[in-house]
Amino acid sequence: MYVTEIVERCSELAARTARVYRRLAERFQAEPDRATLWRELAIAEEVQTAVLRRELESFREQDESGSFLPEYGDRLQRLDAELRELERRAESAQSVDEALAIAVALERADLEDLYDDLVLQGEPAFRLISERLEGALTKEPQGPASAGMARRGRHR
Repeated sequence: MYVTEIVERCSELAARTARVYRRLAERFQAEPDRATLWRELAIAEEVQTAVLRRELESFREQDESGSFLPEYGDRLQRLDAELRELERRAESAQSVDEALAIAVALERADLEDLYDDLVLQGEPAFRLISERLEGALTKEPQGPASAGMARRGRHR
């Protein structure tokens, strides 16, 4: 896969993740603190999606596809399957505990690790994505529930 394909797939995955968080927030509106957390997590994913889409457009404007990185294809397929399962579970979640378990699984998904690995590959475009993403997330309004999460506390 070329970098542009990876960026496009990651953008799609981040958008889907945001939709799951939005659904959880809507389904459990009776739990305002949790619904707020899920909305804030959705916003963080939406910012990530927007940054990735801008970077993809930048590649396209330059008629550039980036490096060929074949090892990411399998990882993206596994991540897509994992997300499909979490989307399915989110549709049928009946309790707040189930919804929280889904949110934890989303936060532990490999997507953030995939971004980190791409940045570590030394791709200048991904360093730029990372810097822009961090900058965009620090500008988002933060409530007490999301202060740590917006910094993407998934880094291990």
